Amino acid sequence: MISQLQQDVVQGPLEHPRFGKTVVIRPTLETARAGVFPTQAVIVTSAARILITANREGDRIKSVLVEGVDHDPTKHPEFNEISRNLRELINKHFPKAKFHLLSDAPDLGEAQARHALVYYDHPTLRVEAGTLKTHTALTGEASQVFKDRLEGLSRLELEKIVIQANFVRGKPDNSTDSEVKGWLKHIQAIKPASILISSIPHPDAKNQKAITKTRMTQIVDLVTEKTGIPVEVIE
Repeated sequence: MISQLQQDVVQGPLEHPRFGKTVVIRPTLETARAGVFPTQAVIVTSAARILITANREGDRIKSVLVEGVDHDPTKHPEFNEISRNLRELINKHFPKAKFHLLSDAPDLGEAQARHALVYYDHPTLRVEAGTLKTHTALTGEASQVFKDRLEGLSRLELEKIVIQANFVRGKPDNSTDSEVKGWLKHIQAIKPASILISSIPHPDAKNQKAITKTRMTQIVDLVTEKTGIPVEVIE
């Protein structure tokens, strides 16, 4: 059972559509008990085994990616220790590989979680609403959670932060002029290094549609005009 858990938590090397040959680590995959995650020891030992084997076999690992499955990866109580130890493993076995984090709902209330972001080359955090109401409609999270997250992000002062946003129209709609204007204010407060934008309706959302290419271009142009921050559109 532990062996299967290790295989589920650490996967790869595999070909990632954006990051090339990648080892994927999912620290908040639930164990047999709901809400209980693999320990830091299980996660790091499993990652070490994969990286050491890949190094020995001559694999060219380009990236190590930490992402969430059942919960956001930052929700793991040992997230800081996991991040630090993974960084050390990467530096030892694949020093040229990039260390990525994908976080849809970053938990920035804890100092340890905030500090852990420094270990990543590209900590990518999701912010995609201009108003508290729309964020709640998109995610189901309480307004205060989003408010606290924005405050935490604006105080990070971490130059390599990447913000990811998915714009959709319908119900809810975060692509309106007022929503994009509010979102841009958040971006200006956070001051990320770059921005990733997509328009992919959630598969279970019946009332969501992708925005038009014209609207996507308008949003990209607004970001460039108002902030000067590099923007990439991802499919």
